[in-house]
Amino acid sequence: MSGSRHDFPSRPSFRLKSPFPRKYRVGYDLWDLMNSILSSLDRQKPSLWLEIAPPRGIAVQSLIEKLASLRGHADVINLADNALGKVKMSGLVFASMIKQRLGLAIALNVSCRDRNRFALKSDLLGAGALGIEAVVALRGDKLPKDGSAGALPVHDVDTFGLLRMIADLNLGDTGEGKRLLRTLPALLVGVVGNPNRRPFEPEAELLRRKAGAGAQFVVTQPIFDRTTALTFTEEAQRLGLRVVLGILPLKRESMADYMRTNIKDLSSAVHHFERYAGVSDDDARRISLDWNLSLMDELASDVAGFNIMSGGGPSLAIELALEWNRHADGISP
Repeated sequence: MSGSRHDFPSRPSFRLKSPFPRKYRVGYDLWDLMNSILSSLDRQKPSLWLEIAPPRGIAVQSLIEKLASLRGHADVINLADNALGKVKMSGLVFASMIKQRLGLAIALNVSCRDRNRFALKSDLLGAGALGIEAVVALRGDKLPKDGSAGALPVHDVDTFGLLRMIADLNLGDTGEGKRLLRTLPALLVGVVGNPNRRPFEPEAELLRRKAGAGAQFVVTQPIFDRTTALTFTEEAQRLGLRVVLGILPLKRESMADYMRTNIKDLSSAVHHFERYAGVSDDDARRISLDWNLSLMDELASDVAGFNIMSGGGPSLAIELALEWNRHADGISP
């Protein structure tokens, strides 16, 4: 990788005015916090996000210590919500711990799958009170056929209902017919997207609906080639959405094999997964780091940010985040 300082060309700029009437107070100066995360998405250098899941139990220190290395390097921690239908600590609680101990900005994933509308509103108001900067509204993964311990999906509202709910709460309306809240939560709202979906038109239609319902940014599923990323990005930017592209470093050959054989939307990326065949875990990590750095380099001038996904654990994702940060700042890794 080159050691020269990146010169990022200008990307489409977005201007956002506060939607909050002057007579209302915005809790914890959250409109300033929202503007800070938007500023990271609108600057020339792409915003750097790290996606992680909260711990499985209540022991948090090990993960907090790993995340501490990102202070001053990552812009946002993108916190999953019982992803893949696996029980984790409350994202709201873990987000509070990250903010208190590390001071990192949070994008809190909120899934429609596990909560009715009262529980969703309570958590969203809690996020506002804690100073959480952004919420990612999503439907939620399907529950596994085995291992879900008898849990049933709720889906009291869908993604579009959740987006409307957040918009209403941002204006102080809890949906109960009572007077509006005087102190507003001010939640910046994003959604998820799948650049790999074929044909692409149904995904483009979902993007249009999500943008129309109030989404301000979109975090994507992992991408593995520039053409796929640019097709998605051009459509999202046309709709006024800032794009945070998913980047998934692969730790070992078995992880590449799983992606190749189990995720049908990634059939066009088979050539990428085949490069891990027969290599050691150490070589797989190095291949993944170098390849993803190159892909991020190619796309840096076209997107608002990168969301580096943890996959089976955060260590490799953190290593990639730190290497990208050094590379983008012109310091040889």
